[in-house]
Amino acid sequence: MKIGIVGFYGKLGKANLEVIKEDEKASVAFGVSRSASEKGDDFGEIKVYKSIYNVKEECDGIIDFSNRSNIESSVKFALDKNIPLVIGTTGLTRDDEELIEDASRVIPILLSHNTGFGINVLLDLVKEACKLLNGFDIEIIEKHHNRKEDAPSGTSKMIFNSMKEANKNLYANFGRTGIDSKRKTDEVGFHSVRGGTIISDHDVIFAGNNEVITISHHAESDKSFASGALKALYYLKEKENGLYDMKEVLNND
Repeated sequence: MKIGIVGFYGKLGKANLEVIKEDEKASVAFGVSRSASEKGDDFGEIKVYKSIYNVKEECDGIIDFSNRSNIESSVKFALDKNIPLVIGTTGLTRDDEELIEDASRVIPILLSHNTGFGINVLLDLVKEACKLLNGFDIEIIEKHHNRKEDAPSGTSKMIFNSMKEANKNLYANFGRTGIDSKRKTDEVGFHSVRGGTIISDHDVIFAGNNEVITISHHAESDKSFASGALKALYYLKEKENGLYDMKEVLNND
């Protein structure tokens, strides 16, 4: 399977490159990066383009872990080539999501703010905890490296949405400040930490009377996300169209 990597020079682009190189059935067809030169770069045998519209190589699928500014071009390229697309970019707007939804009627697309296997299991765990721990206060603490642009993380929003399936009354409070910040019923506090080279940590705290349960996920390497993305692309290869998530990929094993 020949794969194009959008966001090639980024942390996750490098992780995707490593994971694809380790897979005997896959290879990198090309890279795309805003940091590439106007004429394109030669990264070993891989050509890296500044714009996906300049790509000449053929590929069987695209993995995009870049920036939301690339979403429109990645979607258009995948549509033009009629190939599957895995999107792990966070910070998307509603317009971006509608663009992806429209395209998924023609090609298969997987959209996930976190393609790691563990975090997608955690979504079910927190949903079940929310059902069982009625009346417990819930807080979400997410930690990432100092170069992450959006906050709170897309993964923390996934966690919140999963719990909201169990309790529709939950609502988000993004940080607290001021003299009148006492927590309210059904409030879920979001707290974003940005520092150093933290990959991705998420803690979901359920605080009750005289006891606290914390459900945590710690990513030790970006390769955990890249492995999931490659698995997702193999899954999409067998689909004609549709909008998919990582749970469907995991349930396919």
